Amino acid sequence: MSTTGDGGATGGTITAPVMDHLALASRRAWDNVARYCGELGGRWLGGPTELDVDPFYFCQVEFLGGTKLEFIEPYENPGSDFIRRFLHRNGPGPHHITFKVPDIEEMMARSVDAGYEIVNADLSGDDWKEAFLHPKQSHGIVIQLAQLGPNAGWEDAPPLPPTDQGTNTTIDGLTHLVADLDRAVELFGGVLAMTELDRTEGPMGSAVTMGSGPWKLRLVAPTADPVQQWLGTRSGRLLQIEMSVDHLGALPRLRPLGDGYELTPEQNLGTRLLLRQNSA
Repeated sequence: MSTTGDGGATGGTITAPVMDHLALASRRAWDNVARYCGELGGRWLGGPTELDVDPFYFCQVEFLGGTKLEFIEPYENPGSDFIRRFLHRNGPGPHHITFKVPDIEEMMARSVDAGYEIVNADLSGDDWKEAFLHPKQSHGIVIQLAQLGPNAGWEDAPPLPPTDQGTNTTIDGLTHLVADLDRAVELFGGVLAMTELDRTEGPMGSAVTMGSGPWKLRLVAPTADPVQQWLGTRSGRLLQIEMSVDHLGALPRLRPLGDGYELTPEQNLGTRLLLRQNSA
């Protein structure tokens, strides 16, 4: 069954906020589908079958372990204005992170009590209620809070054509640059209830790794170029998605970077990938 609105995650009972997916915006969502399904081995979850029902196009893919990516694309209608504005200002790339919550009104109150403003709340649906934290407050990326009803999600979707990968591709984590590490930890570890996994000092700067559901999110306060320069004066910016794959040769134009290989944002619809080879 298709959802109304963003996020076709399957409904179910949860007792605390859990990170569900990262959404990537582009002018053609299926360019991302070709990359993340065809070349990287993601499993197609689904998208709306009635294209005039929702205010914009969205679809989702899933990787081993349960991490999900969503791809959003504007339609030529007012409901897509926020995507068009984002693409005009930033170009394609990471747009929002979605957390499923058990009680969205309680979550909204908790966010406000912690000093965050709620924007664009819509509590009218039975199977999809949502609210947002603005990226100016949530460290450079939109945070979507979503409460799902029992009929949210899609039925099992038929597979896409065969992938260039096996079925073992994982998203190992996200790296998100932040100007204020302590404040970012307060948001993700406090309001959004992620678990702090470790703290490190590395070549990029101070880092705190948070966990939620199948996801790991590494928050980094950069102290060295080029990442410090790339963050600039922003409050935050998603640096990269880190993935492990069976066949690196399926990806074009990779360049060595540390213990893996990089696909730059310019080569990947605005999102940097750091890829590693799965061990045999």
